[in-house]
Amino acid sequence: MYRFTICFIRRGDELLLLNRVKAPQMGRWNGIGGKFEPGETPEACVIREVWEEAGILLEEPSLAGTVTWVTPGETSGMYVFVSELRPETDYPAPRAVAEGIIAWKPLDWALDPGNEGMAENIRDFLPCMLAGECWDHRYRFDEQNRMIGYSRLPLAKEEPAAAAEAVYSEMT
Repeated sequence: MYRFTICFIRRGDELLLLNRVKAPQMGRWNGIGGKFEPGETPEACVIREVWEEAGILLEEPSLAGTVTWVTPGETSGMYVFVSELRPETDYPAPRAVAEGIIAWKPLDWALDPGNEGMAENIRDFLPCMLAGECWDHRYRFDEQNRMIGYSRLPLAKEEPAAAAEAVYSEMT
């Protein structure tokens, strides 16, 4: 079962990103999200997490795909959402929050291949998701937590959450 959600909030050609103060991905820019609470749907989780961390009430987060981590002994992952804010939406940043620093970053900067300040692997999946492609991005790791493989599996655009659960069930 996927245990996390993450949201990439877009406003025109900017992304609202979080520079985390704790592991995982400490010191790197990432989307905003977190862990499920008991009984939550992916949509409810991402709406709650974005509200708690950024003070933004998402109206219609769009499930854009999944990221799955396969390690010896455990498979986990996250639902990835994309949400659009109107260009005139006023959200002053940077701002300090409990999880780190939230700031607007240019989309080109976030996706630049030379940018080592972004969370690992975002450049693998985020461009596809922003383009409306719905995939399960699967990363395989060895016993020392080194990545040994990456693949993409298509998810049904109509029901990506159900498709992701079906893909996950086949793996376990």
